[in-house]
Amino acid sequence: MSINIKFKDMRAYISKIDRISICDKETLSYENYRFISDVPDGKYDEMYLYGIGMIDSEFKLTDAPLEPSLHEDMISDTEYIAKCIEIMLSKYPKITA
Repeated sequence: MSINIKFKDMRAYISKIDRISICDKETLSYENYRFISDVPDGKYDEMYLYGIGMIDSEFKLTDAPLEPSLHEDMISDTEYIAKCIEIMLSKYPKITA
């Protein structure tokens, strides 16, 4: 049995202190956010949860909690790599049998 959960229903349960990457299942495009509070209200609310995990992803240095010189994983002058929670969402619910 599969339960279809929408992003709006799970948002309150996501860590408030971790970085977030939201991936669209159909296009595999993603957007990264420093905190769950930075995810715009309504943007993903009606999308369905397909999975949650951890990933390394790139973030803008302007979103960094530390001074630029303290980042070991710089990939450019404006971006760095950091661990984050990845949430895969879809416009369509999972098919249940």
